Order: sequence, then structure tokens, then C-alpha cells
Amino acid sequence: MCSIKAYPYLYLLIISVFFFNSSQHLSAQNIILPNDKTNFLSTQKASLEDTISIRSKINFPYIIGYNYSPYTNEINNPYFKENKWLKGSLVFNGKSYNIDGLKYDIMIDNLIILFNNNDMSINYIALDENFITEFTLQNSKFRFFNNLKNSSDKKINAGYFEVVYDGKLKFLVRSEKYKTLNDYTLSTQMFLLKDGVIINVNNMGKLTNLLKDKEKLVKDFIINNSLTLNQSNYSAISKILKFYESL
Repeated sequence: MCSIKAYPYLYLLIISVFFFNSSQHLSAQNIILPNDKTNFLSTQKASLEDTISIRSKINFPYIIGYNYSPYTNEINNPYFKENKWLKGSLVFNGKSYNIDGLKYDIMIDNLIILFNNNDMSINYIALDENFITEFTLQNSKFRFFNNLKNSSDKKINAGYFEVVYDGKLKFLVRSEKYKTLNDYTLSTQMFLLKDGVIINVNNMGKLTNLLKDKEKLVKDFIINNSLTLNQSNYSAISKILKFYESL
């Protein structure tokens, strides 16, 4: 039997060959073949998408809805006031969020958001009204109502109403757009929400009659301040109701 001391160079050669073969074997295990590379990239892509999805849920929890194709016509369109992406805010789960790109599609009664997820993609999303309870746009506040009833105890269709005055009394405006042959027709209705009942108000006489417990004072206030009921400017309504509730 030969000893290691007798053949030191032979021993070193055997050790070198062993480590060389082991190294080659380990390197071969780490090589990513074409098919494996494809699978690897797909896995990484899916992981990245999952990360984006998780970040979206954390940073943008209100993104609940469906893909939307925006209208490009600046004149004929179904939007509130104008076809521009506007700054505004929305309320989701009781928390308010400031948003840079919003439009209100009156025809389908949905708030539309321009969503840019970390500059990776741009999406247009119609937000689910069941989750967006309120939003503001161009200094107008809209709130979703789904349990309103008229004086005949008939339920009013659920939807967004512009909240013009928001005290014990509420003055609400419901705007709807309908597609015609070459245009969109706007329909606007005004309501007073009093004692849980929504009442259509189409003129100043109807409004003062609903405030008949202080009608004389209200009429004098209207005359002295030259106030009129105007569908394009609701500031007079706010002044009247604020005065009434201060009496």
C-alpha cells in the first residue's frame, strides 16, 4: 500500500481532477437553456405584474371598474361640461383622494379616471359607482344616492346627483345625456330633499312654497337680493337655503 507522503504529486493531481469535474458539473446545472430561459422570463414577468397589481391595490384601492374608451370629439360628447381631463377628488371607503385626471360620463353615469401606473401603462377606467360614493369636479360635488323616494313613496333611480346645497335640506341636480343622431341631448332636473322626500323643483314659486313656514321672509330675501332660479348657476339656491336654515 502506497502512502500519500510517497506520492505527493499524484495526490495533488487526483484532488485537482476531482474539483475540476465538480466545478464543471455545478456550472452545467446553472446554465439556462432556451426553453428554460423563456419559462424564467415568463415567471419574472408574472411576478412583476403581481407586484404592480399589489402596489395598485395599496396605492390606488379605488381602481375598481372596467376598461373604457374615451370620446375624442370636443363638441359632441357625453361628459359633464367639457371633454377635458380635470383635477378633482373622489371618496372611497370614507377616505378622500385627490386625482389629476377625471371625467364624468353623464350618459352612463360613471366617473372615468386616467390611470397611469408608475409610467408603465396608461388606462382609462370607468369606476364602479358602488364604491365611489362621492366625487368633485370643477367645483361641483356629486354624491351617489340609491334610496331616494318621492312624495308618492316611489323609489327614484339610483345615480349620481350634484349636491348644490348640503345642509339639513339638500338641493340636488340630476343631469342626464342621451345620444341623438349627431349630438348628445342634456336633460337636467332640480330637486329639494326635505324630510327624506325628494321633490322636483322647476321654478322659484315651487321652492318658496316648500319653505312656506317662513315663506314671507324667504320671498323678501329673494326680492331684495334679485335672486333667480338658474340651471346654469345654482349660487342663488345656496343663498336662499342658507338664509332659510339660519332663521
